[in-house]
Amino acid sequence: MKKIIAMWVLILIVEFSYCQNSAIEFYKSALLNDSQKDYTAALHDLDNAIAQNPDYDSAYCLQGFINYKMGEFKDAIKLLDKAIKLKPNYFDALNGRGIVKAQLKDYIGAIKDFNKAIELNPTKPKPYYNRALAKAHLDDYEAAIKDLDKSISLDNNYSNAFYSRAFWKDLSGDYAGAVADYKKVIELDPAYREAYVGLATTMYQHGDKTPACELLKTAAEKGSIMADELVNKLCN
Repeated sequence: MKKIIAMWVLILIVEFSYCQNSAIEFYKSALLNDSQKDYTAALHDLDNAIAQNPDYDSAYCLQGFINYKMGEFKDAIKLLDKAIKLKPNYFDALNGRGIVKAQLKDYIGAIKDFNKAIELNPTKPKPYYNRALAKAHLDDYEAAIKDLDKSISLDNNYSNAFYSRAFWKDLSGDYAGAVADYKKVIELDPAYREAYVGLATTMYQHGDKTPACELLKTAAEKGSIMADELVNKLCN
């Protein structure tokens, strides 16, 4: 009798281990398919992972991210809700849900998620950047710039943060600050075409037309359709 019981315990352990390993393997396959932009295959893998482990918070989170990439924002929210319900302090899921909420124009809800993400990990620059975008959509440019200051202090090579800060500094009347930030973006990433256009339009509006046109021509050479149109409109 003891042998029979021991065998059943062993079988159950092996089956449980197989279940867990299978879920992990499906998840790894989903990551690979996601990286190849085969979202249908990735979601199928994640369905299998969740079938093996219904409490697999990372699988729900990844499903949410993939649905976001596919433009299925409401489905993405539902999946990220599941991940956060299973793991309330899930940094990536909270930050991701904030991004999706912002896409749905729920900027207040997005800011709440970014606040929580920042509370969980105040050394990560992205939630500050994301929160800045949400605040800017609420026309709170001063608060947005402060969040971008913090994001840049945590990552001085964050070109997107410099670009966004330049844009809102310009809107706020800080011409010198905007020019300095646009130049920093170009220094960090010479292929960042939007920074050339942003710097050029800022300079043009303040009377620096010749250098502005040179910047627009550079951006056009780098493939910017907008810059090409502006060259034809402003520089001929």
